[in-house]
Amino acid sequence: MGDFQKRLEQHPAPKRLGDIELRFEPSMLIGETARGLKSWRPTAASALGVALVLLAVGLLITGVPEIVSGLLVALAAAAFIAAVRLQRVDSRRRRFVLNFLTNSLRLDFVTPIAGKPRTLVVPFDAVRAVELLEQGDGLRCLTVDFVVAGGRELLREVLAANVPAAQAPEAERIQRVLEGAFGLGAPPPADEERGPPGYSEEDSFVGR
Repeated sequence: MGDFQKRLEQHPAPKRLGDIELRFEPSMLIGETARGLKSWRPTAASALGVALVLLAVGLLITGVPEIVSGLLVALAAAAFIAAVRLQRVDSRRRRFVLNFLTNSLRLDFVTPIAGKPRTLVVPFDAVRAVELLEQGDGLRCLTVDFVVAGGRELLREVLAANVPAAQAPEAERIQRVLEGAFGLGAPPPADEERGPPGYSEEDSFVGR
């Protein structure tokens, strides 16, 4: 067990950062999107579909050419399909796992267009950067840049999104912690590693 892992065990990560819950289990740091968080996008897509159907019916009654109503119905069908796909994406939880035994980062996510689940396992030495980026509306997101085996293209995945300004110190500390794990920088000083009061190993989801 390396010095970095020992330090993390002694001073666990905060339990929550943005839209993810953080857990430390033996030899692993796990981040997973929090339960119960749902996007507004599926609801918006469904509402758009209903509005388009009602508009199409209204126009058909007033004598507008059927081709116009047909186009609106087709757009409504597309909106409903999008709502279903977005709902499926929402039902899957984004997760990352730092495994200190294998020195690897596992990323579980869904593809943005098809909404299909995907898993990547990235060696620590394939990680190129960990950044805190502006997301808009005063929020930030924590991202990781990496390359896959046999490839040269730099890929990026979000580890934590919707991080508010109030969590800036925790986000910056986690960024430095991850950089230290990936060999991109030194771990934070010991006085910055203290976790919140009451955090213990019993809080992790052992056996899940």
